[in-house]
Amino acid sequence: MLAATVEGLLGSQTWRWSSDDVTEAICALRDLDARLAAVRSIMLLEAQERGLASNDGAIDLARWLAGRLVLPKSEAARQVALAEKLFAGPYRATGEALAAARISADHAVVIMEGLDVLPEDLPEAVRAKAEAHLLEDASQLDWRQLKRAAIRLREQLTQVDTSPGGDDPHEDSRRGEHSGSRGRAGEESEGEDEGGSCESGGGGDGNGTFAGGGRWHDPLDARGLTFVDTPEGTTLIRGELDAEGAALLRTALDGLSAPAPGKNGVRDLRSPARRRADALVEFVRRALSADVGPAAGGTRPHLTVVIGWDTFLGDGNEPAMTEWGLPLSREAILRISCDAQVGRIILGPDSVPLDVGRSERIVPPHIRRALVSRDFCCAFPYCDRPSSWCDAHHVKHWVDGGETKIDNLVLLCSRHHQRVHREKWQIVVSGDRRPSFIPPSFIDPQRRPRRNPYAQPPPDMFSGLLG
Repeated sequence: MLAATVEGLLGSQTWRWSSDDVTEAICALRDLDARLAAVRSIMLLEAQERGLASNDGAIDLARWLAGRLVLPKSEAARQVALAEKLFAGPYRATGEALAAARISADHAVVIMEGLDVLPEDLPEAVRAKAEAHLLEDASQLDWRQLKRAAIRLREQLTQVDTSPGGDDPHEDSRRGEHSGSRGRAGEESEGEDEGGSCESGGGGDGNGTFAGGGRWHDPLDARGLTFVDTPEGTTLIRGELDAEGAALLRTALDGLSAPAPGKNGVRDLRSPARRRADALVEFVRRALSADVGPAAGGTRPHLTVVIGWDTFLGDGNEPAMTEWGLPLSREAILRISCDAQVGRIILGPDSVPLDVGRSERIVPPHIRRALVSRDFCCAFPYCDRPSSWCDAHHVKHWVDGGETKIDNLVLLCSRHHQRVHREKWQIVVSGDRRPSFIPPSFIDPQRRPRRNPYAQPPPDMFSGLLG
């Protein structure tokens, strides 16, 4: 019914409508958008009740939703949190307002997050009054303005313990801010990552107290770092640090980010932002070269570059890729190919690492690097846990005669490693030399093979286009 209505609107001759009709339609669509968010939340709770995520092998409902709808994990997590807290949790008044289209979904997220970070010992009556106050504000404020109102409300409800031994952040402006919010209240919200709202605020281990015996959030909870790959092949880095962390980073980069005059006293033409970015890359390069990073899967961290066979021979068009999935220019390949700290993995024509294995029970580092280049992350369907969190699992166990080679290995995170053994999932490495997972009959009576879409190679965009 909804699809038919939308189809009718899309086919309407809107130029025939009056201005009032257009205005009414825009307002009606705004209300419908809120109600659809409520309906989606109810459907997500139903999916959770039926265990659809577990049946499909997903870690949780958010990751199942992200895989099903091709959503960023942060957006899927936001939708699931909205469903659980507004329609099955403590903020049902907000859920009712959303279903009645008195507020938007963005307003609902702000209210949910604002209530989540209130003092834990706050009486329920006060918490309910705070929710009602924010709902009233939402009728007059857009969601960004409402976020500032929520921060102010939290400050009003926060009482700092000034007893002996308690910290009063107002005594010294250079000390930690209680609740981690005073430094944020006046910030501009433009440019915030709207999809990452479920990752912000709260969740700390609360190293501090309120007058009522509750806890305030550790200032370290302000720390956050996100990486967003852009269509241009670059990575946008967003982050926030507490005062201590920011001081450490600035101290580390200070000497490396100073202007570096060229020959004959030519001044450094790089902008300050460029110099700081160059300093960060140089600092990380030096740290990796010193081999001081923690090992992951038995391998010290270093840059791994995956190069297709044709590209290696100079005849291919597919770019070399970093292990994080971004392409490198030919100039960058020529430069880093001289670096002994860079691991190079050559792929065969089928985009699978060439045979680098030898029969040992423990997977040696050079085989593991080839395995990472094939699987990229945990190979279990719809899991995106990074390779550094994964074990190398023998498809046919070594004690049963299985060899330690690429075609008999698969990356699995600890959760799915245990699940494969416990539930007896069958793993098959088929003709394209990539793993498929066959579930037990109690999960899928037809035992249809499944693959992880996150671990598949990109399509050949050049096939048939070049002579």
